[in-house]
Amino acid sequence: MMVIQSKNIRKGLTVLCIAMALSACGSNGGGSEAKSTNTRAAATNQGSGQENISATKFVMDAYDKQVEIPSSPKRIIYTDNTVGDILLFGVQPIGLIQDGLQYAVYRDEVKDVADVGWPPSPEKLIELEPDLIITSMTDAQQLEVMRKVAPVIQTNEWDPMPVRVKRIGDWLGFEKEADEFLAKHEADINEMWDSLLQKGTIQSGETASVFQYMLGQNRLSVYTTSYLPTFVYHEKGFKPTAGIQELIDDPENYGYSDISAEVLPNIAGDRIFIVYFDGPELNEVKRMINEPIWRDLPAVKAGKVYFVNGGLGITTDPLAREALIKQLPVMLGEQS
Repeated sequence: MMVIQSKNIRKGLTVLCIAMALSACGSNGGGSEAKSTNTRAAATNQGSGQENISATKFVMDAYDKQVEIPSSPKRIIYTDNTVGDILLFGVQPIGLIQDGLQYAVYRDEVKDVADVGWPPSPEKLIELEPDLIITSMTDAQQLEVMRKVAPVIQTNEWDPMPVRVKRIGDWLGFEKEADEFLAKHEADINEMWDSLLQKGTIQSGETASVFQYMLGQNRLSVYTTSYLPTFVYHEKGFKPTAGIQELIDDPENYGYSDISAEVLPNIAGDRIFIVYFDGPELNEVKRMINEPIWRDLPAVKAGKVYFVNGGLGITTDPLAREALIKQLPVMLGEQS
């Protein structure tokens, strides 16, 4: 009983430290780096009850900043939707953000992992007693709070998947595994496109466009440099249309661009992919392509419209990409 009480007292002190840190962030911008490091170490020890400090190493984060992290972290909280970046290496996080993962290809694998919420709850972070937090968060105040609980290293979920995989492999000691996965993954992608071309499922030089209609916001978007286009636009695969290429070349349209239906004839490709997240959204886009502007598009007339679940279409997660290698040929109607 005394041990339980002591542990609860330590957690209470850590919560108090975080509350004080938030107050300090608002008044003095977070204080000195040395003070931040010392307080973080104290809070980590209080939260975990561990007397021995694990071996550490210095690595570079996504922003080329040197960060000290545990050499062999065992309890990792991961706050991005690209959880496959660490599942790939057989690493199961102890905490993550569950919102959005209901569409992930590995949703059953992580359904019982603790949800830290968004933004992550300080109390939940403390409760889980991590020895490392990996996050794409850039808000200085939130990062300061996290550092009171455990060492924090910043990734960037918008970086290309191979960049993220190699980086996390380096952080967690899986450099060889990262290289092996990426080499096989690229070989499998090339083999997929070669098969599609050889079987006549697609023709060289065909164009494609990727759209999403967000039902709740009544918003139509075309994706340019993020998510599914980074998979279907390939030297052996589909090309962007001239209209989409103009959007790609404009930095203002990085990732995606909101459009009106009137511009569809100028940007729709030989193949059209439409991403959806749930049943009502799928029903709406199926209704939408029967409207006059849509139904006159060559791809719609030819029956070359493909509906892609958001767990595959709005992510660059490596495990989703592995699934796409198998599922894209099925979508396109490849015959074995």
